Amino acid sequence: MFALMTTQRAIGYVVIAIVLIGGFFFIWTQIRIGRKEVGSEIELAPNRRPYLEDRELESGKLNLALWSAFGMLIVICVTLPLYWLAEGGRQAGAIKDFDETFARRGEEIYKVDAKCEGCHGPEGVGGQASYVITDENGQFVSQVNWNAPALNTVLWRFSEAEVRDVLNYGRPGTPMAAWGTIGGGALSEQQISNTIDYLWTFQLSQKEMLDQVDTAIKSAAPKLYDRLVEVRAANAGKLKDPLEYQCTDSTFACLTELENLQLGEILVYLTDPGSGAYSCSRCHVPGASIGRPWAPLAEIARGRRAPNLIGIEANMSINQQFDLVMNGSEYGKQYGANQQGSGRMPGFGINPNLGDLKVPQLGVGGMLGPEEVWAIVVYERNLSQERPDQKGPGVTVTPVNGTPARAATPTPPTSAPVPTSGSGTTR
Repeated sequence: MFALMTTQRAIGYVVIAIVLIGGFFFIWTQIRIGRKEVGSEIELAPNRRPYLEDRELESGKLNLALWSAFGMLIVICVTLPLYWLAEGGRQAGAIKDFDETFARRGEEIYKVDAKCEGCHGPEGVGGQASYVITDENGQFVSQVNWNAPALNTVLWRFSEAEVRDVLNYGRPGTPMAAWGTIGGGALSEQQISNTIDYLWTFQLSQKEMLDQVDTAIKSAAPKLYDRLVEVRAANAGKLKDPLEYQCTDSTFACLTELENLQLGEILVYLTDPGSGAYSCSRCHVPGASIGRPWAPLAEIARGRRAPNLIGIEANMSINQQFDLVMNGSEYGKQYGANQQGSGRMPGFGINPNLGDLKVPQLGVGGMLGPEEVWAIVVYERNLSQERPDQKGPGVTVTPVNGTPARAATPTPPTSAPVPTSGSGTTR
């Protein structure tokens, strides 16, 4: 307790101590004086004993009383302003103490009560959950290990309100149960808030997230990673706002179409690091969370949680899609050409909690840089065709600006072929 004592609280304790000690001393002296009168009340009783003359009372005695009062006034005038001078610090200390208390309660919920750690890993590094899949009639289909995404980046891609919504209502059809009482779960509103308070304590820094992604790209395609580093360096001096990035003209340095397709594929299906936290396929590709991307409903009894991305180029422009992946969607607000957001589409390029003074401020950027987000968009807009870099040299690549482009010599594919049929809707 005393280790956490703030300066103004210490001053307050000193003042209280002085008053208590002074009061104790006064009482003690009065008791000592009173003992002399026992058995000789007639001679020593105050009303029978001669007292000081008026001249002495109005000089030395009065001066002593006045100077004593003046001294106490000085003590009050000095200590009281000093006490309140640091009132802001006292309030900040109290808030910090409350935050730490709430986070400790949230940690107990995460580790013991709700056992979030069992699926999402210690400090939210990601993990797997054993899950039994049943069909529409409740009949057993299979038992799988479901990728539980890392939570040490969740407040970089979702607002706190959106995280609260997930905790309250869960993700039906997945191992993520509804935990809030409003959604039929066991945790009160205060417990949900405490859990979120604990999540804030282990969020990665932006550099740590970008380093994780870079490591994955470099491992999958070293030469592509080198090209990405070159593009970033070329844009470093002129890209002030990540949302301004685009490759429809020569304003910024960009990867080639084929490089964007290859990088986009790596990122869309990225399951490590973060157990799918950086991945689009976790929500948009059926079976991706159980290691069977694009598996049909008849086999796995589960479809995609989010809309089909095949054909998304018919529903919004490339810049609209780039903005969506960067910022995510907000509940009730328009995105794309005429779609309405649910708040469940995360933002991968811009921190959704930025500017909300009620929550910690982690930073301006997001989990991915604008060059990576652009590559994702280019790849997703080509899902309705056979992958160009799997056809062979000299094939036509879907252009991003309306002008046909010719693909360069292809690089080996980085994952299984992507289906070439389907339609895109809303998120």
